[in-house]
Amino acid sequence: MSLRGALVRLHRWAGLAMAAFLTLAGLTGAVIAFQGELDAWLNPSLYRARDPGPALSPDALVARLAQQEPRAELTYLSFRVPPGMSVPAFVRPRAGTTPDLGFDQVFLDPASGTILGTRRWGACCFAADRVVPFLYRFHYTLAAGNTGEIFMGVVAILWALDCFVGLSLPFPRGRPFLLKWRTAWTIKHPAAAQRRVLDLHRAGALWLWLLLLLMGVSGVALALPDQVFRPLLGALTPLTPSPYAQAATRPHPAPDRPRIGFDRAIELAAAVARARGWAARPGAVFDASAAGALVVYFFETPFDRGRGLGTPVVYLDDSSGEVLRVDAPGAGTTGDDVLRLQFPLHSGQVAGTPGRIVVAVLGMTTAMLSVTGVLIWWVKRRAQRRVVRDRRTLVRESRRVVSEG
Repeated sequence: MSLRGALVRLHRWAGLAMAAFLTLAGLTGAVIAFQGELDAWLNPSLYRARDPGPALSPDALVARLAQQEPRAELTYLSFRVPPGMSVPAFVRPRAGTTPDLGFDQVFLDPASGTILGTRRWGACCFAADRVVPFLYRFHYTLAAGNTGEIFMGVVAILWALDCFVGLSLPFPRGRPFLLKWRTAWTIKHPAAAQRRVLDLHRAGALWLWLLLLLMGVSGVALALPDQVFRPLLGALTPLTPSPYAQAATRPHPAPDRPRIGFDRAIELAAAVARARGWAARPGAVFDASAAGALVVYFFETPFDRGRGLGTPVVYLDDSSGEVLRVDAPGAGTTGDDVLRLQFPLHSGQVAGTPGRIVVAVLGMTTAMLSVTGVLIWWVKRRAQRRVVRDRRTLVRESRRVVSEG
């Protein structure tokens, strides 16, 4: 078998193995490119603030939540929201209470702290308050937890590698090279349906090849960061240890230690931002109490968490307020910037709204390429079966004629 023949088979079987999963990932990715806006549109009762007046501080919101739901402990708060929008937050069961609240996300009125609604983020399946978070979770785990996430990471690896195999197949085998190469980038018209499907598959993949490759690589980075992406990237360029690895080296914090609170953490993080000349403002805070830290994220709205080269993050000791770590574009090594860039690339937020539109179109295109690839295989398979069947028929007829002669 020739090298090209081997590559054709490799591309065919890799494509068939990935087709169903890439179709689902592409279609769900097209939806979740605008997950926040779609979720808010479907659930105005959760996202629309009701009480007029100035917004409460994060610590005041924490206190109001504790009054209304003593079993819940706030872990993540997106406190910078557009006017008229509720404050989304995540919670966990408070120590010594019920092990399951029945929900892990709450929506608070920014002016009063009133709980407007609750839900379990990512729960199945298609009710208005569940569908967008469920599709987001399904996109990267197939709703199968850690096993599904690892599986989709493996699919992303195959996808990235198959991009190079697919790129090699349309290369002309004769001359004139440029004329034949140009043909691969076009869709012939008029043409039979079978030829149009082939042209659509080939030309679509060629025109979007670089973006498809970036989606595959960033998919690996997001699904298998510590298992695959970090080790490979670290072999090429220095990387700062992950915050989780650094937290593991710190002494385990005492559960009864005094803590500085969200307001103070945000104030200290804002001072770091001013000293470094950041234009971004604090937008959310995460309570990493198990690691003895409060983590402050810098973005303008809960729907826009990866604009540009990534979200700046400040890690603070939750007892002393000491700055433990600063993650921001240009704050670390080149490898850190590459790593930080993967979510903005995969979500399209690297280029704001136009980037998210591109990602949505790319998701639908990925589904199209998967479907057309299966159609091409099916048509060729049916034709090959017909040839084999005709040959068998011819052999039987020949034998009959010989036996009767």
